[in-house]
Amino acid sequence: MPGWQARVYGEYVREAVRCQRYEVSRHAEGGSRESGLSLGDVEHALLGGEIVESHPEGRRGPSHLIGGHALDGRPVGAMVQLLPAGWVRVAAVYVPVPESGRVANER
Repeated sequence: MPGWQARVYGEYVREAVRCQRYEVSRHAEGGSRESGLSLGDVEHALLGGEIVESHPEGRRGPSHLIGGHALDGRPVGAMVQLLPAGWVRVAAVYVPVPESGRVANER
């Protein structure tokens, strides 16, 4: 994805979070809980993070991986989908585990 596109999509996500126009999937709620992340942690990561990967052909439509940080500084990965009318769906949330190369809630 070109840099300008990542910036535009990133701003779309930040604006949706600022305006409370987002939904969190059950899968993301579970991942957040398993990783010990609060909703505030997820919002903080989305507001301060950046798009690190894009998946235009995802199972449930195009999605973007945002890398950010929780309120306590832990890294957070959040998979988001852009929805119509300025809304965003948070489809997955996790804390990466760098030493193993896997994520905390990977199955």
